[in-house]
Parts: sequence; structure tokens; C-alpha cells
Amino acid sequence: MGRLEVFGVAAGDPDPRAQRRLIDAARRGELLRLTPGRYVVRAVFATATEHERHRARIDAVMPWTSGDLIVSHHSAVVLHDLPWLGETPELVAVLDPKRRNGQRRAHLQKVGAAERIVEPVHIGGYAVTPLTVTAVDVALREPFRTAIVVLDAVLARGVSKDELLAELARRTPRPRASSRARRAIEFADGLAGSPGESVARLRWAEEGFPPPALQREFRDAEGLIGRVDFWFAEAGVVVEFDGLVKYRDREMRGGRTPERVVMDEKLREDRLRAVPEIRTVVRVTWRDVEPGGSAPARLERAGIARLS
Repeated sequence: MGRLEVFGVAAGDPDPRAQRRLIDAARRGELLRLTPGRYVVRAVFATATEHERHRARIDAVMPWTSGDLIVSHHSAVVLHDLPWLGETPELVAVLDPKRRNGQRRAHLQKVGAAERIVEPVHIGGYAVTPLTVTAVDVALREPFRTAIVVLDAVLARGVSKDELLAELARRTPRPRASSRARRAIEFADGLAGSPGESVARLRWAEEGFPPPALQREFRDAEGLIGRVDFWFAEAGVVVEFDGLVKYRDREMRGGRTPERVVMDEKLREDRLRAVPEIRTVVRVTWRDVEPGGSAPARLERAGIARLS
């Protein structure tokens, strides 16, 4: 995750011209004000990722807060470099150990934590809720899909479901929130390879399809073909989620051109189709797995029966 540089004038700076230069640059449209006295280069911010933008907001807000606040919820997700669905909220989220109830400020969302004991980790100079606490916070507050994406990623980093359930048991949330969080933890799977795969797996379950095996290895006479995203063994169907990142991201291409990646994917798929136990390969995208998308119908056409 990159880090946008946040500009500002230190408190007590004797040169009033420094602040004036920043204000003038903002008026010319060169800088974007995140908080009073804290700016980023507008053009850089415009091309930054959601995580990079929110990290800049954290850098603009946190140095001016009291030292006992702990970065939490979606802001902790960003600092841990965990995935998130959609736009990241603009307000920086923190736990406030001095408050029982939450408080919303201009750029800060405080969550009351007077009755909680949280041992933070430190990332980039900030106290942050650890992975287990962050995941449960998200599971209790965010939509189910978002929770699954975060929980899958946390499990992939080595946190166990038992640790997550133990953290949930230490809380006293409303019964409905607790039940939903427990269901999310139980459904989560650290083998999911991307947010798209997490959302796709949830969509299959919501539509009544049997749970697929994740990251199943297939081999032929030449050796390892690869791991597939979803394997519906009873139907003999492989489903691959195509998030397009593999074609656009230079690091994921491993020095190959997008055209070479497409060709390699075609050759890989041909090898998969030649495996006797595989009847067919289905490729889906974000549009297919979103509500109203064609993925359920395509799975049925491929021969995957819904559970009765």
C-alpha cells in the first residue's frame, strides 16, 4: 500500500508565509485540504486507491488527537492492508477508552471503549486494533459481504476461527449483531484468494448451491496445472473468478504482457478441460456475482444443482 504525503505547517511555525503558500496552492487547485491545515496534492489523490486515500486521512487526523485513541474498524482495516468492499468511509474510526458512548467529530468517529481492554499493535506510528479485534469489530458493524471479505483475509493471515469466536464472546453486543457476526465467522474461509472470490462464494451460498472446494490442485502428465478458485466435485465443474487484476497489475503479470497473460490463461484452461474429472470450466467476473448478475444461471447451465 502506498502512502500519500500529507502537507502542513507545524504548530507554532514562526513563518506565516508557509501557511499562506499552502492556502494559495489549495485555492489554485493544486492541493486538496483534508483537515484544517493538512493537505495532499490533488492530482496524486485523484489517482490513489481507496486505501491510500484513507491512509492520508489518518495521517492528517491522528497526529492532532490525544495519545490514548486506538485506530479501529475500517481505519484499522486500511492500516493492516486488508481488503475492503467499495469506498472507504471518510471519517477516521478510533476506539476511545475514556468514553462509554460514541462521538462523531468533523473528521473523526469515536467508538466508546470504556469497558473494553484492547492491547493495540503499532503500525506506521499509530496504535491500531490487532487483526482479531479489527475483524470482529467489522463483523459486528458492517454489511455481511464486507465482513466476509475482511474475515477471509484475516483467516488467511493465520488468525483462527477459535480466536475470532473467543474475541466475539468477550463482547456484549446486541443479540442480533452477535448472531450475525458469529454466522460470518463460521462462514469465513481463509482459502479465498481475493475479495471477488469471497463475494462469489457468499453468492453461491445465498442462491442455494452446495459449498465448493477452494484452491483445489489439478495435475496432468506435464505436472501441476494450478489451483482453481472453486471446484464443484459432484458436478465436475471448475469455476474461476476473473477479477481482471491479473491482466492490469504489472506485479501480478510477473513481467508478462497482458496478451501473454491471456494466452497463458487459455493454455491453462485447455489443460484443465482435458482432465477426465472436469466436465467444464466456467469463468465469472464481478458483474456476474453481484446481485442480479448471471452467475447463478450460468452455474445451473453448467450442471451444478441447487441444494433441495
